[in-house]
Amino acid sequence: MRLTWIAAALIVASTTAQANTGLEQQLSICAVKSDKLDRLICFDDLAAKVQQANANGHAVAVTLPAVAAQATAPAVQSNAVPVVSSVPQNPAADFGLQKTVEEDLGKLYFEVAAVTKDPYGKFIITLNNGQVWKQTENDRYKLNKGQIIYIEKGALSSFLLGTDNRNSTTRVKRLK
Repeated sequence: MRLTWIAAALIVASTTAQANTGLEQQLSICAVKSDKLDRLICFDDLAAKVQQANANGHAVAVTLPAVAAQATAPAVQSNAVPVVSSVPQNPAADFGLQKTVEEDLGKLYFEVAAVTKDPYGKFIITLNNGQVWKQTENDRYKLNKGQIIYIEKGALSSFLLGTDNRNSTTRVKRLK
């Protein structure tokens, strides 16, 4: 007797699992629809069928008409956009500019071409590659023309300027 109850429970459990996979497939078919009203109708029909199945106490695999599945297939193909990965040829040229995804470059070394100061005493440096950086902190930090510096990424999208022979850095932002 116990063996028959175990067999019956296994049959019910497998039917429920099959119904859930069918439900997931139907949900994904509804989600792919591009028209808002069609998508809403699809989800409403699916919810009504699941609610009816739960009220009856049966595990029922929910299926939508094949016409709906065929109607969504061309929409998926027409909306497909190839993903192109763009890697800059010279990562140092874009270092410090805002990007959606930034690679971890560590420290980048540059030579200072010119050093000027703004009216508030903060330095503005021009590098040999044409980049212009401005100090954002009020701390005093001495730089000379021709000096080798590094710029590294700091916390919260900030950048730190420093030299290897000095144990201090200052925050900078890229102007150009």
